[in-house]
Amino acid sequence: MIDSLENVIKNYKSKDTAYVNLRIKYVARKMFLTPTDTTWTSYNNKTLNISSQLNYPKGIGISYNNLGIIQHYFLSDPLQGLEYYQKSYDVFENEPKFQKYVVAVLTNIGLINLEQQEYDKALKSFKTLLNNPENKSKYNTLFYIGNVYGEQKKLDSSMYYYQKALVGAEQNNRHIYIANIKTNLGLIQARAGFLNEGLTTINASLDLIEKYNIEGLRVAAYTNAAEVYLQNNDIEKAEYYATNSLKLSKSLNNLSTENSALATLANVYAKKQDYKNALTTYQKHIVLRDSLINADRKLDISRKEIQYEADKDRAISQVEIERQKSIKNASIIGGSGLILASIFSFVLYRRKQDAISKSKEAEFNAKVSDTELKALRSQMNPHFIFNSLNSIGDYILKNDTESASDYLGKFAKLMRLTLENSEKKEILLSEDISLLRTYMDIERKRFNHKFDYVIEIEADLDSENILVPPMILQPFIENSIIHGLSQKEELGLVKISFKAEKNMLICSVDDNGIGRKKSISSKNHPESKSMGMAITKSRIEIINKLKNTNGNVEITDKTEGTRIDVSLPMQLAF
Repeated sequence: MIDSLENVIKNYKSKDTAYVNLRIKYVARKMFLTPTDTTWTSYNNKTLNISSQLNYPKGIGISYNNLGIIQHYFLSDPLQGLEYYQKSYDVFENEPKFQKYVVAVLTNIGLINLEQQEYDKALKSFKTLLNNPENKSKYNTLFYIGNVYGEQKKLDSSMYYYQKALVGAEQNNRHIYIANIKTNLGLIQARAGFLNEGLTTINASLDLIEKYNIEGLRVAAYTNAAEVYLQNNDIEKAEYYATNSLKLSKSLNNLSTENSALATLANVYAKKQDYKNALTTYQKHIVLRDSLINADRKLDISRKEIQYEADKDRAISQVEIERQKSIKNASIIGGSGLILASIFSFVLYRRKQDAISKSKEAEFNAKVSDTELKALRSQMNPHFIFNSLNSIGDYILKNDTESASDYLGKFAKLMRLTLENSEKKEILLSEDISLLRTYMDIERKRFNHKFDYVIEIEADLDSENILVPPMILQPFIENSIIHGLSQKEELGLVKISFKAEKNMLICSVDDNGIGRKKSISSKNHPESKSMGMAITKSRIEIINKLKNTNGNVEITDKTEGTRIDVSLPMQLAF
């Protein structure tokens, strides 16, 4: 059928709207079956040019959406994809007859939010689409909601929405969607402990992919199958699917699926107790993950969304101003009395517009500051992960597999807590102290117990009711250990304390190491050591700007060692 459609297009003599519709139908049926075909960009640009010459909005809007899909999925460039989706949305937004296309465009924008781990934004978009009467593929929206809950580790909710999506897809006899839903449902069932059900579901998905030759789903299905078999302790099959998933991802040049395949393969190696390959593969996964979900990209996407909304608001305001000017001119013709009234109304209107503009500018600045704060928080993770992975690498190089295994377990716990907290603006003081204890225990083991540590909380402070920015002290503790205590001959001590002072929370790191002057004069003193300090100071400056407070960092060089005092505004949970 696709071949006959291709022949009809080749032999079509005119470039009219019927010709554009044929090209659109051809793309819809074949593009996802051949995602590696590099001609799809030029094909859709040609459809866009013809549609523009014909002033045919349906062809223009769908071509923009298809170009967004190519950038988003085939070329792993969500920022460029978002720009095309927004252009498509502009074409369809105000035409009631095009609302069914709006559903598809907003779904793609929601998926970019999901991939960038903006789960609340993604969930809000999908649940809004679920109530849209023009949404004829609600089973697809239910599937994406299941994905969001799956990423949030809310497994019961995820399975609930996947099951509802599966019923809808089967009622409509949509084989591709059925295979896709079963691929993810099988994985979530296995993670929830339903191992036999997960295995049955993932194998049903693989059978559909083979039967209907659905190449676009093969990589994701192989990656999920590897994890499901791993959960069932079938390491041989898990390694087969993980290895082939990685090969296919590289051949497709799809960085997102390659990232998932690397993470799964690292787990397979760890299960086989092949810790060297597990570490190497995990490091590749971390580097690729950070490049896909890095702070700059999230910041660019957020800014593009904000700029898009600002441009749209300005356009609406401009239309309103022009309308008011027309009203003013009509009033002048009507009489001098009406002229005065119109001028008065116009002055009031301009004042109101100025007030609205100032309010929007303030809101915009707040959003930018908030986004920059998220970016700074996320910069902490690669810095911290890099040093922790070096610690594990030391054990592997020494062939101390027992210590490496123990260290890897503690590191996994630390990673989970770090990743969970990295997306939060604030966490409870008790949670932050728990994270610091885990970190300190790992570093003590790494440095052969060359130092002890104590954590003191003022008696009047309730650590279960005080909120702090996550990991605010970690860079200073790291500096104390690496640059202060590791070079000391005697047993060192790090004292961490928390106290209240004039409605501020004073967080202190006090060590008896060799001090900053001796550390700076050391030949091995790394230039990058001040990165954590700079990031933390920037975080506190932004907190001061957002909350209008006077948080600060003070460094005291003692006779023996260094003391850091971080002052933060006292924030209570309730």
